[in-house]
Amino acid sequence: MTTYDTLFVVIDAQRAFVDPAGSLVRAYGIDEVRPSVEALARLRAHLGRCDARTRCVFVRSEYRPGQFTDGRLDAPLSELCVPGLNIDCEWAAGLDTTRANTVITKHQEDAGEADGYRAVVEQSVRNGTRQIVLTGFQLTTCVRASALTTVDLVRGRGTRVVVAEALSGARASSYVPMATGSRVEATRRELRAAGVVLTDSHAQS
Repeated sequence: MTTYDTLFVVIDAQRAFVDPAGSLVRAYGIDEVRPSVEALARLRAHLGRCDARTRCVFVRSEYRPGQFTDGRLDAPLSELCVPGLNIDCEWAAGLDTTRANTVITKHQEDAGEADGYRAVVEQSVRNGTRQIVLTGFQLTTCVRASALTTVDLVRGRGTRVVVAEALSGARASSYVPMATGSRVEATRRELRAAGVVLTDSHAQS
């Protein structure tokens, strides 16, 4: 069995979060997704540099109508990543999906809710993976939740969990300062407090 130094996890690199026809743009306008579009460009370039020591796992979302709108079907994002209703579930343009060793579908924000994801993490740790790097969309929701679960899954087992922030996007409004800082800053604090390493790129050591 191949031993990988790094498990590289790409979360929700789907049209919902970066595409002009995706739910976020339709709900809030193109400016709201610009940070994610920029992160996607960096992510696409990075995938081209992944070497044989890296196992790439792509995680995609399929949700229920109204899942994040308290059941309201007339609210923005009521059809976010609902299969068959729009283009949200499709992979983002230009994403090299052939890089994926494994594709996992999740139905909640947290990839850790998917049995397939937990199985991949467990197998990787048993086989000697030294680090798990999470990237994707959105930094303040799905990436955050998945990183927090992942660090609990591997705690005390010699595998570090990294969030590559430069390869992860958030809504533009998530960077806007508030009284206690922006949502992105709050996410950074929470991740660091849990033992997640934040980096501007995909760390190799």
